[in-house]
Amino acid sequence: MKTCCFTGHRNLSGDEREQIMSVLLEKIEELITLGVAVFINGGALGFDTLSALAVLGLKKKYNHIKLKIYVPHKKQSELWSDDNKKIYNYIISSADEVKVLSPYNHAGCMQARNRRMVDDSDCVIAYLRKTSGGTFYTVNYAEKK
Repeated sequence: MKTCCFTGHRNLSGDEREQIMSVLLEKIEELITLGVAVFINGGALGFDTLSALAVLGLKKKYNHIKLKIYVPHKKQSELWSDDNKKIYNYIISSADEVKVLSPYNHAGCMQARNRRMVDDSDCVIAYLRKTSGGTFYTVNYAEKK
């Protein structure tokens, strides 16, 4: 099965969220028609949350697709707001597979998670609007692969 992962920024404005969700649904559905059936997500806030919710929504129409969550460490959501934790727990409980890549947070665990998602994928959907940070690093890594 062909696989796609997601990478994008955590901080998104309300307007961005609406625009991104619309484009995500269109792009994911396009990939499904091209044979992509597995979607890997990092379980973070922002773009990861939107892309996971988009895949879960499309599972109602395309019941053969799968959502995998690659959690960088066990306590990823520990410091999040209650609302964000509720959404995260919904995504985790609805995913077809959840991999916790490290028992604890450590320097480099997010980058290791991102590399693993790219390594396990045939393509990447990215939302990149700046030339620094984790998303920029992941997009560069994916382009080199």
